[in-house]
Amino acid sequence: MCEVGRGDMHIAMMTAWNTDSGVAVHAEPLAKAWREMGCDVTVFTHTKDDFHGGGFTREEDEDYVIRCFGTQKTNFLDPRPVLTTDFDVLVVQDLRMLPVESLSKIFPLIRHRARTVHVVHENKLPQEPWFYQFDWDGVVYFDERQEFLNDVYPHAKLIPFPCFPTRSRDKREARKKLNLPVNKHIVYIFCHRGYEPFLRDLTKELKKETVLLYVVPVGYQMVEKDDPPPWMLIREEEVLSEERFDDYLFASDCLILHKFQSLYLGVVSSTAFQALGAGCPILVPEGSDYFRPLQNELLHYNDVSELNKMLIKLFRDGEMRKDLLDAANGFVAMNSPEIIAKLFIDFFVELGRPR
Repeated sequence: MCEVGRGDMHIAMMTAWNTDSGVAVHAEPLAKAWREMGCDVTVFTHTKDDFHGGGFTREEDEDYVIRCFGTQKTNFLDPRPVLTTDFDVLVVQDLRMLPVESLSKIFPLIRHRARTVHVVHENKLPQEPWFYQFDWDGVVYFDERQEFLNDVYPHAKLIPFPCFPTRSRDKREARKKLNLPVNKHIVYIFCHRGYEPFLRDLTKELKKETVLLYVVPVGYQMVEKDDPPPWMLIREEEVLSEERFDDYLFASDCLILHKFQSLYLGVVSSTAFQALGAGCPILVPEGSDYFRPLQNELLHYNDVSELNKMLIKLFRDGEMRKDLLDAANGFVAMNSPEIIAKLFIDFFVELGRPR
């Protein structure tokens, strides 16, 4: 059972949901783990015409999801679902992407009957005064580089970013499903969510046995698109569902995530945390802080030449591949949705009853 300390716990969350945003990637495995632990969960999220992210990853919402607010841009909030739902704790994910002004008007009512926790997704202390107007019962951050929050919130709590669960599927079947070659090494180059197609060429040795698979947004500009070489495949896709994203991971021999800076003041690569447990080795740029705290769980390259050499070694050195995936699976196990969800519940209990 999911315990408050006495009785069952009902957790509500205001968050992006079923979108390709990093906030949704953080929130969704947590909520699902809480439900599996026996908690009641209600998710309040953005309307479908005013949301955070590039698009939706699921056509139909789960039955515990209520779309009742917009972003700061419109400041729309229908307060009735929030105020008429009986919950013990309200988790607010990424205040910057919520209707702050409207939320502030009902916050005293919420705080009178439930504990309130803000999960901060900022990479520095915001300069805007509105950010500090809420008297949260608890503040949570997920990366050590966010310790600056303790200057304002001395009891802010570090709870790591949750990974998506370990999962697998037959590679040959995944390739057939996606109509991909079954007899080549496939390098999946992810180009949604602001990731870039850094690798645009292969050594002569790799070209014989390898395909570069670029999965790009519809209308994405690549000069090779009209006449790609035989070792290059360019797939235009709308925002990928979780299932479609996994299909490409299961079909591929490795994944390249190339990014140095987030689109939305992000701290970590939520995509890496989503992909890590799918059994597909991940390569990232050495100079990027975006992939911390991941270290031995990833391969880090400095330039195109080193990246090509890494690919050759990865495809030929089975022990290297095994060690990399073992490290990745170990990290996923330590930061599984169940473990992180339990850390949150322990924190909720520690906060006690509403003041």
